[in-house]
Amino acid sequence: MNILMPQLGETVAEGTVSKWHKNIGDDIKSGEILFEIETDKTSMEIPATTDGKLTKILVNEGETSSVGSIVAVISGEGEQPQEDDIKEDRISENINNSVESSQSDLHIKKEESFTSKKTSNLEIVIDTDAPEWFSFLHEVQTPDDNYEAFSSKNIDIKFTPLAKRLANNERVDLIKLADYFKKNNARKVNRKLLEDYISSLSVTKARSNISIKIDHDLYPETVALNRIRRTTGQRLSESWPQVPQAFQAVEVNFSNLDKTRNELKQKYSDRELKVSYLSFVARAISLAIKEYPLVNSCFSEKELHIASAVNLAIAVDLNYNGLIVPVLKNADKMKLVDLNKNLNDLVQRAQNNQLKQEEYFGGTYTLSNNGSMGTYMTAPIVNPPQVAIMSFDGIQKRPVIVEDDAGDTIGIRKIGVLGQSFDHRAFDGAYAASFLKEVKNIIEEFNWNSEI
Repeated sequence: MNILMPQLGETVAEGTVSKWHKNIGDDIKSGEILFEIETDKTSMEIPATTDGKLTKILVNEGETSSVGSIVAVISGEGEQPQEDDIKEDRISENINNSVESSQSDLHIKKEESFTSKKTSNLEIVIDTDAPEWFSFLHEVQTPDDNYEAFSSKNIDIKFTPLAKRLANNERVDLIKLADYFKKNNARKVNRKLLEDYISSLSVTKARSNISIKIDHDLYPETVALNRIRRTTGQRLSESWPQVPQAFQAVEVNFSNLDKTRNELKQKYSDRELKVSYLSFVARAISLAIKEYPLVNSCFSEKELHIASAVNLAIAVDLNYNGLIVPVLKNADKMKLVDLNKNLNDLVQRAQNNQLKQEEYFGGTYTLSNNGSMGTYMTAPIVNPPQVAIMSFDGIQKRPVIVEDDAGDTIGIRKIGVLGQSFDHRAFDGAYAASFLKEVKNIIEEFNWNSEI
């Protein structure tokens, strides 16, 4: 049985084996810890899922491998490991799907566009007009045996003719190119993969052109960035130039929530119950999304994909050592009490590195909470492919104008700010503002006693 590198998050593409708990030749029982991995977001112990003998270790401690690649082989009793199962030219899932999808679309469209038509005298008339999908840069379906090979440093890379011509035109360093595709477990390169590589070079070059001169006498001490901090920086750097982001905020009166919080504490006085304002905000978001579903979607070039559930991603600080965003699945199906319980549990386990694998990915809307820090307003950065993120800041007692039948008076109320950054390609400011207003109205006017 092949042991594969698991995916611990929707944006995680690789993992590093930090420790092996078993050696080659050891007997393995299902459930025993086999090895530990470290990804961009977390570290986790990986248990064996079958009994047998560990016959091969393909990724040693300290080595990095892409998600889905084979890291080890466990053979059953009397079973010999099959060499054919371990392919050195294993193509990563994303690259493989991209190539297959591209070739499949071309094949189908060619058949549709070049359909022969028989005339009355049985002669064949061929439509010579180019189909709508065709452009002069479209690549033919090159058979695998016609890929042109390039070898360097024992690295074998095969190019389609168009890909090779594009590489020559762009003056791509073929040795660096070969190293790049080796790391991505690809051995056959078409135009689409090469264009993606060239685009990544452009982004890297643009970043590298920004040089900062540091006065080391003024800044003598250095602090190394941990893996989570580096990954967060990379993700945010990618989001900011690629997503046209806008930000809006509203002031919200949280005073009416105190009565419900006190009733909850009295009802569950037999156990310690922590009811935070965050739980009310999370519930209000889930309710408001029913009326404004576009904020709970992801963006592609020509369309929005609306999620079937509200999976709230909650930004959690790791004692200033980084930020992770675990996901509370199906939050829209939970009423206040259950949501509060599950939310507190999720945050606590995130801070203690006890999250399950599936809790690292699948978020459809993100909520960032800086309330405990007492901040007034925060403009968060959208986390693609999501299209919106809300910030919840500190709540303070403030003098406000109170309107009633007797006229306007000044009273003391608990006021906080909710802010939302959103992808302006997904929807306009009026839609985003309407969603914010709906969240505000729910917090201030909803019958929260019905949730107890």
